[in-house]
Amino acid sequence: RCRDCFRICELCLSCQVDVHIRNPLHWVEIWRGEFFARTSLQQLGLIIYLGHNGNPCPSAPTDDNIAFTVLHSNGVHEVTLSFCRCASARERYLQLIDAKLFPATFENPKTAITFTMLEEYSLDTRCSKKSAFDRAAMAIRQTNEVVPAAASDRYRELLRISRIWMDLTAARRSGEAHELQSHLPKFAADRIRSPLCPACPQLGINLSAEELLNVDSEKLHLYALYVGGDGNFSLSAKKKTVDVNDVALNNGKGFFPVQKHFEQYIQTHEDLQLVELAQPQTCSGFKTSMLFQGNLGYRSSGIYSWSCLRHGLYRPGGTVDLQIGERFSNVDYAFAGAIAG
Repeated sequence: RCRDCFRICELCLSCQVDVHIRNPLHWVEIWRGEFFARTSLQQLGLIIYLGHNGNPCPSAPTDDNIAFTVLHSNGVHEVTLSFCRCASARERYLQLIDAKLFPATFENPKTAITFTMLEEYSLDTRCSKKSAFDRAAMAIRQTNEVVPAAASDRYRELLRISRIWMDLTAARRSGEAHELQSHLPKFAADRIRSPLCPACPQLGINLSAEELLNVDSEKLHLYALYVGGDGNFSLSAKKKTVDVNDVALNNGKGFFPVQKHFEQYIQTHEDLQLVELAQPQTCSGFKTSMLFQGNLGYRSSGIYSWSCLRHGLYRPGGTVDLQIGERFSNVDYAFAGAIAG
């Protein structure tokens, strides 16, 4: 019997496999004479065929099946897959994506996560702040709560895939994947993933240069952009071992500027920061967080961000890291990014 189907119905082994051709990631139980024992559809002989609408590929050998691990919203499944081997067949990772399985690697994948699982995890991180470690631990418990160590740990794969998934989702929702940036001014196209305030005047979007020239001098305040900035020293970041493969997927397209350009600017104006540090400090309330975190293994003591004062939306490119307190060079760079365009 299947415990994930809407109606629990006891069937023979072959019939249970047949009714789960379209739902191969359900958990089933098999009668052992005195009790129902949990098992998988793989153990019952179910094979997932990719391509040909779920039917076996006529070009694939009968023994061309591979063991595969799939992370789904109800646990970690060990399944048997059979890829399409036709001359016109797509790459294996594309066949998996067609089946709504996101592969952990593009070359010879052996692990994948379902789109359903990735969508649920994305909501978990935003609504309940659940970490990838907790979600992976939950999947293990869903698989085998009695002996968790018997289930495959796919924490590392969840970290990698979810990061790419969220980047692709941001590209789709912002319109970048649909080339919306080709219809926007350069300042908005460069940071397309961070939404502009829809009510504030944005030159080239909801306000033209001709309209601005014809504005009544007594109503200029209606067409002005009001921004304000403040630091947040709770959003600090500690130093970590540099990984050359840990590349930024959203570098400069969001609220933060291009990291390389920002670091070059800060290094160029490092002498000005030393002059500021030499000045007497009058703010004692934030002394520890503002001044000393840079010497306690922190890469950033906080952030400084500019936002729209009238509506409270952050300005694209107007957020930067702080090294030691609210230095002028950091704040000026953030301000220049906030009013760009």
